[in-house]
Amino acid sequence: MRVLVIGNAGEREPGRRYYSVDRKLANGFTRNGHSVWFFSDRDAARAATVFRSSRAGRGAVQETFRAAVRNFAPHAIVLMHSSLIATATLAEVKGDTRIAQVCVDPLFRKINGEFLADRARVVDATFVTTAGTTLKRFSTANNVSAFIPNPVDLSVEDLRNFARDDLPDDVFFAGNASADREADVRRATPRLMKGAGLACAFHGFDGAPGVYGAAYFAALARARIGLNLNSDRAETATVQAPADELYLYSSDRVSQLLGCGLAVLSFEVNRLMEMFESEREMAFAPTPEAMVEAALRLKRDDAARRRIAEAGWRKAHAAFGDWRVAQFIEDVMFRRPLSHAYSWPTALW
Repeated sequence: MRVLVIGNAGEREPGRRYYSVDRKLANGFTRNGHSVWFFSDRDAARAATVFRSSRAGRGAVQETFRAAVRNFAPHAIVLMHSSLIATATLAEVKGDTRIAQVCVDPLFRKINGEFLADRARVVDATFVTTAGTTLKRFSTANNVSAFIPNPVDLSVEDLRNFARDDLPDDVFFAGNASADREADVRRATPRLMKGAGLACAFHGFDGAPGVYGAAYFAALARARIGLNLNSDRAETATVQAPADELYLYSSDRVSQLLGCGLAVLSFEVNRLMEMFESEREMAFAPTPEAMVEAALRLKRDDAARRRIAEAGWRKAHAAFGDWRVAQFIEDVMFRRPLSHAYSWPTALW
């Protein structure tokens, strides 16, 4: 079938985020035998105005999108990082076309939930990288909601760090933690690691620049252990988000770390141990201090580090490949029986 994927191609900074979930899921649909057209609404909006502004081009991009639908005649439309296509425009072009929306951002950020709820009025399915009963809020007469994991792409996550014993960096973390409060875990945990005698490669906070594109994977290729540190509250909140808005949530860094064969440390609060066996496929900690101890243990016992990293790598590629996540989206969007025994919660809300 023909699948129109709407996302952010990032042509303003070409190649900087070639490993985005938008691109991976487009690859997954292609691997499943479908014809895929990637429509970058932000880039199309910028191109539609002399000001080269996506905001100024918001009106014009509606017609560009309508033209894409007319020309490509998709059987399915999958909305990724797409904020410019109006809900009214989606309703106008829908007809018999199935539409899904995908959100890989946290639901404890209010704007994300509001955006999903608005489009739930017209789409057939909503997919979020948070699981559980919190997805009920998006249920409508025509829309069902489900969890999806962050996908791994074998053509992107192509490292096997578990096979190496000559890696110079003990611990790796990359993110954009500059807006986090001083005491938040994405700041506190790396700082504790630095003072614990670990060789640390940290990017994106405390004045260190972020790392993107091929340089990101070059940095990953140097590390034994990866920190899967996720935001756990809204930007201005002083307390952690409710447990139901953290359940199974992770940014896409977890698929990058696992998919490249690092031993991955994550906090228990997100309960990822329900998908990855603790101390066999990932390691988990309740606090930043406990995570430092876990990193030190894996530094001392490199055989354990390599064993956990390889098991996590195998699980990630076998169970959470982009093609498998794309197939689940297709199954649910078209209300078909599940075509696989998926390794994540498949409840529909």
